[in-house]
Amino acid sequence: MRGILSCSATVCVNNMSGICSASTIHVSGVDAHRSEETQCETFDEKGLKNSLSNVLNMNVIGQFKQVFDNDSIEMSPRIRCEAINCKHNEEELCLAKNILVDVLEGSCIDKTPLCIEKTQCETFDEQ
Repeated sequence: MRGILSCSATVCVNNMSGICSASTIHVSGVDAHRSEETQCETFDEKGLKNSLSNVLNMNVIGQFKQVFDNDSIEMSPRIRCEAINCKHNEEELCLAKNILVDVLEGSCIDKTPLCIEKTQCETFDEQ
């Protein structure tokens, strides 16, 4: 990936003020023909257990730079992508300039503590 990954999944452990703080993310959706058929597999709800289990995938250098530079976006994770029908996919890597992972609309209607949001790669663009 050459750009940044924005994320609207505010309950994700990797979401840092709308920017993905993961070092590597995984987008699934081998047979996807629409963004709704993709999923950010790196998504994990915020919490101590998930924070600890995701510590090895933290973009530490990017997070450190981001703290000291509010004028630019320093987070730029590597994106492994299975969506072979997407025009941004090259050899299972996303080459889009900027990516948006979005919450799948209607995936968490009741907003109960047990509700798990589903995510999608909003940047998906079929070839």
